[in-house]
Amino acid sequence: MVDSVVIGAGWHPQIFRTEASQLIGSCKFVHPHALECNEAQAQRLISRSSLFTEVLSPGGVVSLNNSIESIASAFLSLNLPGTVAVKPTRSGNKIDRWSGREVAGEIGGLLVAAGRDIDLTNPDVTLRIHLLAPSDPTTHPDDFVTEPVVAWGITISKGDDWAKRTATNRPFFKPVSLDPKLARTMVNLAVPKGGRLLDPFCGTGGLIVEGILCGIDSFGSDLAWPMVTGTRQNAEWAQELGGAGAFEIRNGSAMDIDNCWEGDFDGFVFDPPYGRNAWKSSDGFELFEGALKSCAKSAVEKANLVTLIPWPPESIFKPIESGISFGKDWQEIHNAFVDSGWRIKSTNAIRVHRSLARLLIHAERK
Repeated sequence: MVDSVVIGAGWHPQIFRTEASQLIGSCKFVHPHALECNEAQAQRLISRSSLFTEVLSPGGVVSLNNSIESIASAFLSLNLPGTVAVKPTRSGNKIDRWSGREVAGEIGGLLVAAGRDIDLTNPDVTLRIHLLAPSDPTTHPDDFVTEPVVAWGITISKGDDWAKRTATNRPFFKPVSLDPKLARTMVNLAVPKGGRLLDPFCGTGGLIVEGILCGIDSFGSDLAWPMVTGTRQNAEWAQELGGAGAFEIRNGSAMDIDNCWEGDFDGFVFDPPYGRNAWKSSDGFELFEGALKSCAKSAVEKANLVTLIPWPPESIFKPIESGISFGKDWQEIHNAFVDSGWRIKSTNAIRVHRSLARLLIHAERK
């Protein structure tokens, strides 16, 4: 039996796996958006990740063939006192001849036979049964395939209350504000172990807010003074919410980081400015390339850089070589990273809406 099972959101399984691997290192993915790990790793994901929906601990994963007896036996071995309810749920497609309600009932019957009392209304302990079945990717591509399995365990977390941190709830808001869950993921990829974080295009400060809430010292700069003062307001708000990270926000250019800031940084995150259909236009490429070079000059060894660039929606389900951004083909984009001193570790296309997509790029200082 493993200690914990972490079940991720089905929004973008590839990004869930990328973030989890960066935060906790070695783990076993048992489903496109579910993993087994030890208790310490589960607690780390609870404290940092934006992409999980439930953590079961203690818990485990069993095959469909012997799930009823295995789960009942494993649960009884925990010797948890009090009344019990068995609650089923499912991720993925339906499985023929599998009924969560019937399985929960049979497990409950075995628990009763072992002397446990069942209370479906107000139990002392709720045993979760989660069928992890294959699903057909419709929004984002994913070639990670697994056999259906059953996760079981005691729910210890169902994720943060992200609704409280939507951009519209911040003191300073603009329609271009980044979604807080995506912002948190970018921060996690950039500084998984902490350190100094810089956003050289801080805008309204969404990335700075998530850095502060992770306890990371976060630095931001922008050429527009209204964005500088607005980010400061949002950073103070993040500290009022309990964020332990310090912050400093300055007026400065993303192409001149070493003259704007003292010292080197462990991670860089940014969502550069671009307009509608920017993937077709080369207007922003010089600024983007300049930011890559500028970040490299102020990076520690093995620093991470995480950024979003505009991406054609029709390229989401195609090889990355088919895409363009800032009017440049993928090879030119890739070369801009390499020539600036960065090695690309992962790329994930994200559909925003019908006419807009973004490419999330995670790179490491060479």
